[in-house]
Amino acid sequence: AIFYYAGHGYEHLGRNYMVPVDAPQPYAPENCISVQKILQKMQQQQTALNLILLDTCRKWALFCHRKVRTSPYSCRSEDAEAYELQDGEFSSGIFMKYLKKHILQEKKVTHMLEDVLEDVGRDPLVTGKQVMEIKHTLKEARSLTDPI
Repeated sequence: AIFYYAGHGYEHLGRNYMVPVDAPQPYAPENCISVQKILQKMQQQQTALNLILLDTCRKWALFCHRKVRTSPYSCRSEDAEAYELQDGEFSSGIFMKYLKKHILQEKKVTHMLEDVLEDVGRDPLVTGKQVMEIKHTLKEARSLTDPI
């Protein structure tokens, strides 16, 4: 199972939250979606692999909010802003640019994400400005190209 979220988010007391576009301000956990609750629902399905990709920051809401809709980039990684790329009428973050490049590789998902991390780290637009973090509890070699 894969869950991907690109948007506004924050971390509070060690928990990650996704912020709906209509969430009242200042943001509060009860008005946001807990990533941990999403993971619990995924785990109940007893899938062989649960992957949550958060293309969002984990800053306090007050820090993130001041950049929303007022700059050419949005706030998506801890203590840094995530720059977006414009491609015609579509825009996506740096993370998505490199995720698309690597996602169908036939290798352990953690190794695929490490390749994404390395490419993000080398991108001159965000070098030293954007940080990607990988957390996992994967015990078996699982790939996104594994047969279902």
